[in-house]
Amino acid sequence: TEIKIGGAGTWDYLAVDSPAKRLYVTHGTEVVVIDTTNNTIVGRIADTPGAHGVAFGAGGRGFVTNGRENKVAIVDLKTLTTVSKVDAGVNPDAITYEPKSNRVYAFNHTGESATVFEAATGKVLATIPLGGLAETGRADTALGRVYVNIEDKNSVAVIDMATHKVVANWPVAPVDEPRGMAIDEASH
Repeated sequence: TEIKIGGAGTWDYLAVDSPAKRLYVTHGTEVVVIDTTNNTIVGRIADTPGAHGVAFGAGGRGFVTNGRENKVAIVDLKTLTTVSKVDAGVNPDAITYEPKSNRVYAFNHTGESATVFEAATGKVLATIPLGGLAETGRADTALGRVYVNIEDKNSVAVIDMATHKVVANWPVAPVDEPRGMAIDEASH
């Protein structure tokens, strides 16, 4: 099925909220929300300049990286309205939610860092230097680690969630400019 979203702007990440049967597609200055049961647009999250990534947290909250304003929007997923914004590093790109600690990790692409904040309050807990262009990241709750692609170094930075420090860098050669990432949490 073709869905006409319309408008000019950059397309970046998409995220699926399976329980809610919704697809979130970042599009320039907004996030388009699609009902996956009938393939219709059910709304838009506005005021997200340079929208890149979307993550879902507890309590019906969502998080959108706003690269052009160096912030993360905290969104009420029922009303699709921005509740507040959190200061992040330069050009937040991808984002992931870690449910055990109820924390959010925003990966600041050209800021070469990760901003960690409490999902419930938006309080920034740490900014972690990554030493390169941050791309997509994922959390492994059982191991207490967050993994993030470092695009210009062709590596994966390993963040310890307890100390908020990079504890390893894994080269991924012959991969060049790693971007996408998934994790098999069962086998780590």
